[in-house]
Amino acid sequence: MITTKCDKCDRLLSVEDSLAGSKIACPHCGDINVVPAADDPASRPPAQTATPGSKSDLASLAGYPPDAGPEQRVKIIRPAVVRAHPFSVLGLWILAALGVIGVVYLGLVRGSNAWLIASAIVLLGALATLGIWKVLSLSETLEITNKRSILRRGLLSKATSEVVHDDIRNFQVTQTFMQRVLKVGTIGISSAGQDAVEIVMHDAPRPEEVRKIIDLYRSM
Repeated sequence: MITTKCDKCDRLLSVEDSLAGSKIACPHCGDINVVPAADDPASRPPAQTATPGSKSDLASLAGYPPDAGPEQRVKIIRPAVVRAHPFSVLGLWILAALGVIGVVYLGLVRGSNAWLIASAIVLLGALATLGIWKVLSLSETLEITNKRSILRRGLLSKATSEVVHDDIRNFQVTQTFMQRVLKVGTIGISSAGQDAVEIVMHDAPRPEEVRKIIDLYRSM
């Protein structure tokens, strides 16, 4: 196997010896890289500069940016809509479908103005609710870097909360039984310097995965 580093995201790539000299796409960022020859020094695994078991070593081994060095984005998380509210979303889509049927068949084909207006209200109400949920999910992001976690809320106005990973003393995940099945939940992050929870995100997808990523950069 040939081990090389992506030119763009610096993650390690392992490819078959037969692909030496060919071009491959990085599975992490999509950048095109040329695979070096097996005897090329660039194909050798880079020497570990971090102490085994250290935070930067664990993060690098997991395929994420190391804790040392400049700040780099690791992951962006937005609240889930469909996964967090599957039955509500399904109900709204059913209402929207009934509204379309009512507008076309009862309103236009049958010529009933009352049914036309009622169906149009149902259709617009269902679509408006789905649109509002989508906008709200886009207006909230949790950005995880190799240095800190940053929660941003708002589209026109902005509110930001952040916690440095070395200061995190409490990471909470709250889930109901159904949320555990659907792999969503509420994330709470607090530091040693604050009594309250600084970062709270509801309907976060895969909260346990988020915890594992942040734990790679925490002082444990």
